[in-house]
This record gives sequence, structure tokens and C-alpha cells, in this order.
Amino acid sequence: MTSGQDHPDEKLIADYSPYREEILAEQVKQIYALAPIGFIATFFNSVIVFFLMKDVMEFRLLVLWGVTLLSITALRLGLVLRFRNVKQHLNFAATWRRRFVVSLFIAGAAWGWIGFFPFGEITIAHQVFIAFVLGGMTAGASSTFSMIKEGYAVFSIPALTPLAIHFFLMKDVFHCAMGTMLVLFGVLLWRISIHNYRVNRTSLLLRFENKGMIERLKQAKERVEGLNDRLSAEVEAKHRAEADLRAHHDQLERAVTERTADLTTLNKELEQFAYVASHDLQEPLRMVISYLQLLKQKYHGQLDEKADMYIGFAVDGGIRMQRLIEGLLSYSRLSRGAEFTRVDINGIFAAAIANLAGVIEESGAEVTRAHLPTVIGDELQLQQLLQNLISNGLKYRKPEQRPTVHVSAERQGEEWLFSVRDNGIGIDPNHFDKIFQIFQRLHTSEEYPGTGIGLALCQKIVERHGGAIWVESTFGEGSTFSFTIPVHGASGGSSHMDSS
Repeated sequence: MTSGQDHPDEKLIADYSPYREEILAEQVKQIYALAPIGFIATFFNSVIVFFLMKDVMEFRLLVLWGVTLLSITALRLGLVLRFRNVKQHLNFAATWRRRFVVSLFIAGAAWGWIGFFPFGEITIAHQVFIAFVLGGMTAGASSTFSMIKEGYAVFSIPALTPLAIHFFLMKDVFHCAMGTMLVLFGVLLWRISIHNYRVNRTSLLLRFENKGMIERLKQAKERVEGLNDRLSAEVEAKHRAEADLRAHHDQLERAVTERTADLTTLNKELEQFAYVASHDLQEPLRMVISYLQLLKQKYHGQLDEKADMYIGFAVDGGIRMQRLIEGLLSYSRLSRGAEFTRVDINGIFAAAIANLAGVIEESGAEVTRAHLPTVIGDELQLQQLLQNLISNGLKYRKPEQRPTVHVSAERQGEEWLFSVRDNGIGIDPNHFDKIFQIFQRLHTSEEYPGTGIGLALCQKIVERHGGAIWVESTFGEGSTFSFTIPVHGASGGSSHMDSS
């Protein structure tokens, strides 16, 4: 049998535990119903053996064997008749099964007794005949008694074993061959009986399952008939409701179309407002910061310490506000980026490193990359994305350790997966979602400067390019920011490049 194919018997092994008691009860009924066939075979075979062997075996032993065998058969017949008269229920099966197994063993031992008879002087033909009769009885047992798993074994082992031992003890080649054939014959019949047992058990399982299914179908039919009466009454109401629903549906579609148009217009107006507001606020804010800085320079030390402190707070607040407005302006510009073109990320990496040269030199950082692919996207936005992620790795570094940042990429199906890995302070997993929200910061500006817009910008850039961004980190052990970009560009992005 080739590998990968199931043994035929394995298909007969199913979960019969829900019907274990019902199956056992049915098997016991079957075994008692078929038992008279074995009694008839026992009677005729014992009579034939007696008359064929009475002239070549010791007559007294042969008579004793025949009387014993027929007496045991009569007792077994009585057991069967008693079984037919008792009230049968699920709990009876195990007890009557044990009784039948015991009777089988006794009957098998009675047949096997003849194998101990001295027949060294009788002809080979008579010896073969005895082996043939015992083999025939066990062959019948492999099918007749296979409704219970051990039925064949408890009969055939005591029936065949004495004769097989007798043949082996004679120590000549012929009898050893006969003994071997008898053993192989018994093993083969055992395998057949196991197969028959599984077939029978599976058949009973299917019967009970089908019976339960039929009962459930009958109940379901009754419920369906009851529902059908109610449904018939509801059909007319449904037809009336359908007409109303069609009218409401048409009205709702018109309302949704109008609302969508209004929301699209409002969204564009909000983006324009954010852009204009952040753009127009810069000039007056720069003037306020300039005058505050002049005030700080001119009057520093001439007023009391509190005045100097308040002026310092005002200058710092103005500078932070200016940075927030610049970040908001950058955020509002993202949806109005350039058309997509083919962009070499290696060049983007070089430009980002050049812009961060001062920070890299100051911190003594090591920023490396693997070979990076060419993608379809907005060159300036991709440079801003990579520069922000590298800058984050340099900013949130450990004071006592030289910072390292490594950028790599690999293709996964129809996407490029980029990773920016650092050895910084790491991020608590509870804050993974929070860090991509605009103006959300995990540290104070005194600890680490920033506006809380950088990662929100990164997320919006990645989403505009049809990808996703996420972080993997363990607090204190560095972080890896990963993002994806489709190989052939975002489906909704404008591009002058074809998909090739």
C-alpha cells in the first residue's frame, strides 16, 4: 500500500460513543440470534467426527468428548432461550454479553480438547481431518461471533491452540508445517473477524444516526408545517411592506447620495481650513516669538527672577506652538502630495541621512541599510517617512549606549515590507496604538523634544501609498517600525508609471 493511503479498516473507525449503549445492546441481540447456527454446526460436526474417528481413537475418550461437547451445547441453548424470555433494556447488555463470552470460551475449550487426544498411530488423513474440522469451526466463528470484538478470540484460541501445540510437539517437518499453517489460519481469521466487527459496529452507528435524523426530520416537518401556515398569512403583509420598502429605499439612496456629496465637500473645506489656518498663523506667531525673544534679551536680569522665568516660559511655549503649527501644516499637505513616480529608496535613504547628519554626528550613531528596492510613490513623502522613523530611533536612544538604526526591506507577495530597527529605549506594548495618534506623546518635551505629529505623519503617508504601518517593541530593548508598500503602487494613487 502506498504512503498517504488509508487502510480500509481505518474508514470504519468512527466516534460511536454517543450511541455506545444502544450499539452494545443491538450487538448482544445479534449474537444471541445467530447462536443457534453455531449449535447446529456443533451437533453435525461432532457427530461426523465421532463416527469417522471411533475406529482409530480410544473410544472411551471420544464418547466422553462428544457427551461433554453436546452437554455444553445444550446449556448454551438454554442460555439463548432464557435470553429471549427476559425483559430487554439497555442495562442488560453488558451482563448477557459476559455470559455469552464465557459460554464461547467453554465451547472452544471443549472443541480444543480433542487436540490433546493421542493420535500418533492414526493416519495423516485423520489428523488433517481433525485440523480441517477445527479450522472450519473457527472460520464460522470469525463471522458468526464477530458482533462482539473478542468473540472469535475466546472461541478460537482454546479450540486451535491444543492441536497446534500437539503438532509442534511431534517435531517432524510435516506436523510442524501443519501447526504453523493452523496458527497462520487462526491469525488470518482473527483479522477478518476484527474487520467484520468494525463493519457491524459502523453499520449500527449509521442506523442509529439515521434513526435519530429521521426523528428530527419528522419533528422539523411538523414545525415547518406550522410555520408554513403562519408564513402564508405573512406573505401578503410582506408584499405590502416591500412596496413601502422600495419607496423608502429610493428615498434613502437619494439622501445618502446628497449626504455623501455634502461630506466630501465639507472634508475638502476642512482640509483647506486646516491648511490656511496653520499657514496664516505662522506669520503672527513668528512676530510674537520674535518680540518675546527681544524682550527676554533686553530685559533679562533687569526684572525679578519670576519675570525672567515667565518670559522664558512664554518663549518656549511660542516655539512649541510654532512647531505644532508647522507639523499640522505638513499633515494637512499630505493628501495633496505629488503624483506617484518610480522612486529608488536607496536614494531616499541617502537624502534622509544627509538631513540628519548633525544628529548622527552629535550622538555618534551608526545608521545602516540593506539593499532597498525601487517603489512607486511620492518621493518627498517617502523621504519624510524614512527620515522621521530614523530620527525617532536616534531621538529615543539610551544615554549609556551608542545608538544604531538599521533599515531593511523584503518582498512578501505583492508588497514590499520595510523595517526600521533601533536599539533605543523601546515602547510599552500598551502604547502601540496611541503613538500613531496625532499630538499624542509618551514623554514630556523636557525629556524628549517633539510635537507628537511625526508618527501620525508616517501613518498618513503609508496609508496614502496603500500600505500599513505598525511597531514591534519590548520596553528597554529597542523597537522595530515596519510598513508596507504595494509592489505595483497604491490602487487609488495617481501615477505616471505603469505596473511593469
